[in-house]
Amino acid sequence: MSAPAIVEHRGGGVLWFAAEHLERRGVHHGFTARSGGASRGVFSSLNFSSREGDVPRRVIENWGRLETAAALPAGGWALLSQVHGAQVERVVAGSPSCHHRRNHAEADGLATAAKGVVLGVLTADCLPVVLAVPGGGAVAIAHAGWRGTLEGVVQQTARELCAVAGAEPVDLLAAIGPSIGRCCLQVGAEVHAAFHERWGAAQTRRILEKSDPWRLDLQTANLIQLREIGVRTSNVALVQHCTCCRKELFFSYRRDGRTGRMLNFVTAAEEA
Repeated sequence: MSAPAIVEHRGGGVLWFAAEHLERRGVHHGFTARSGGASRGVFSSLNFSSREGDVPRRVIENWGRLETAAALPAGGWALLSQVHGAQVERVVAGSPSCHHRRNHAEADGLATAAKGVVLGVLTADCLPVVLAVPGGGAVAIAHAGWRGTLEGVVQQTARELCAVAGAEPVDLLAAIGPSIGRCCLQVGAEVHAAFHERWGAAQTRRILEKSDPWRLDLQTANLIQLREIGVRTSNVALVQHCTCCRKELFFSYRRDGRTGRMLNFVTAAEEA
């Protein structure tokens, strides 16, 4: 069975990707590209973070452009101080409007059943994963770099979503967003050793390829983790773009060093 389709949306020059099977169930979500924003230079153009030195007013303008283009509630965001781990936070009420990731919990996953709250994670090569319970109005999002992937952040996020919604993993729908691909994600022998110890030889061979010295496949690794806890492969959509290869579409820390950040989002909604 083929994976669920990915669709592109554009509004006011802003581009984002979404999974068709989630949209059919009323789950409003997206993975942004870098076009359509106000930022300049290395941050051109739809950058959502000022931590690397972008002009704050331009970053705020970018948030506003996405909120308008995607019809998102301004000020209803819940964000994190992402730390490349497996901690997941449950959101029970909307956070104050924020555009600079200040004063947020140190974690890499969010889950909620609260209406009017938009969960968001920022990426520039790491893997964003959106999860939802169809018809239950509960959603979650995870940020998975190689460390978070090693520690199982997507599994922890799925478990927290199930706890929030009273659901089982087999019920979940998921979308894995754009990230750096196996083609570009070179890692050292210590990363291979860590996965080998934690995941075992067979699984490590599926996600790590020996090539000067190793190349890691983040998408496959997180898809394996979703399967392991019971999420159906037929319920998982993949945005199969490499952020490092596609400079015209995405920011990439590995490629550029100082650069902007994409925003990945999901908000709870009743099934259509």
